[in-house]
Amino acid sequence: MSDHLKNLQEKRAEVLKKIKPICEAFGIEDYDYIVSDKGQTEILRIGATKIGCSWNSIDAVVQELVGYLFVVYFRERALGHFKTQVFNEIKCYWLK
Repeated sequence: MSDHLKNLQEKRAEVLKKIKPICEAFGIEDYDYIVSDKGQTEILRIGATKIGCSWNSIDAVVQELVGYLFVVYFRERALGHFKTQVFNEIKCYWLK
């Protein structure tokens, strides 16, 4: 196993530890932080949604989770004329 992959696996454990209480608070059970030494090396997966997080700090991954929660739970809220731009910015790293 390469040092890079070993570091990614250690980061995965830290990320999962950090996001676990947030996911539990919102009843999210199907989540993971996927690491690989090829291609998109770090992906936050929440259900079927995959968010590219390569080279992000752990706090940035938490921010991506908060962005996901905002989109899921507040999508019907009035954000004025900028709703589309706000959602596009939050979802810019979501993988198709």
